[in-house]
Formats: sequence, C-alpha cells, structure tokens
Amino acid sequence: MALMYPWATKEYLLWEMSLCQIVLYHNIGIDIKYPKPHGAKPSLKDKPIPEVKAIIADARRQNAIAKEAQVRILSEQRKAPYKEIYGDV
Repeated sequence: MALMYPWATKEYLLWEMSLCQIVLYHNIGIDIKYPKPHGAKPSLKDKPIPEVKAIIADARRQNAIAKEAQVRILSEQRKAPYKEIYGDV
C-alpha cells in the first residue's frame, strides 16, 4: 500500500483504518496503477453518486431476499422431523 500511497504506513492502516477502507483504497490504487483496457467492465468510481446509491440499495434488497429464502428453508428443515411424527399443524 505504501508504494501507491506514501501516507499508508503499516501502523496507520492497522490503527486508523477499517478493513473496508483498506480494500477500497487498494482497489482504487490498483485501478489507477493498472488501468483497464478500453471496453473493459466499468467500475463504480466513475459513476455518479445517485447511481451508486441505487446500485447499493438494489444489492441490499437482493441480499435481504436471499436471506429470507435461506431462513425459510432452514425453518422447513427444522420442522421436517416433527411433521413426520405429528403431521401438519
């Protein structure tokens, strides 16, 4: 990290930054140091803020739907042995 950002010493990263911030700065630094060829998949750093917020909201909504489905499946799996013994309630 210190090769891309002189202020990013090991101590600063350890005590002053969260893991998300470190990953963010690392990804942006890699994008700047090694630009993607023309026609490559665009990143979020070039998009306007409202569009990024919409993408984040959509990802959170999709994650919530997936979590609800997973909870429903686990609930059914826990109930399965009791349904065999007592039937549907």
